Amino acid sequence: MTEPFVTMVLRLPAAALAHGVPVLMITAEAAFVVIPASQGAVLLDPDVPREHVLLRLAEEEVREEIRTVIEADGALTRLAPEMVGDADIHAACRAVASNADVSEEHSAARFRAALAAIRAAERRLGSSV
Repeated sequence: MTEPFVTMVLRLPAAALAHGVPVLMITAEAAFVVIPASQGAVLLDPDVPREHVLLRLAEEEVREEIRTVIEADGALTRLAPEMVGDADIHAACRAVASNADVSEEHSAARFRAALAAIRAAERRLGSSV
């Protein structure tokens, strides 16, 4: 079984990216480089394989879903949405991410991306092939 891929979303002050240079971010769980959108292509190494995030589980979206679920089904729980804490949501997201099996979705996405790449190459090359 492969390890789950967890994506973190950080909100940086505008001043941190004002000069258009990459910023090294270090948190308790990871160290990574934040690349300003205008500079992204500059740092791409064509010899390094790139990966693309297919699914992102944002804790804020889970909080919104908690509110929606509780409001839709009054018999689900006696808790008010505000009673579900940030630590509860964080722990639940980590548990779901580590136990999720999205292999079927991954295979389907890989296949669709392969077909899309073939079609894009056909359009780019036109009738020369």
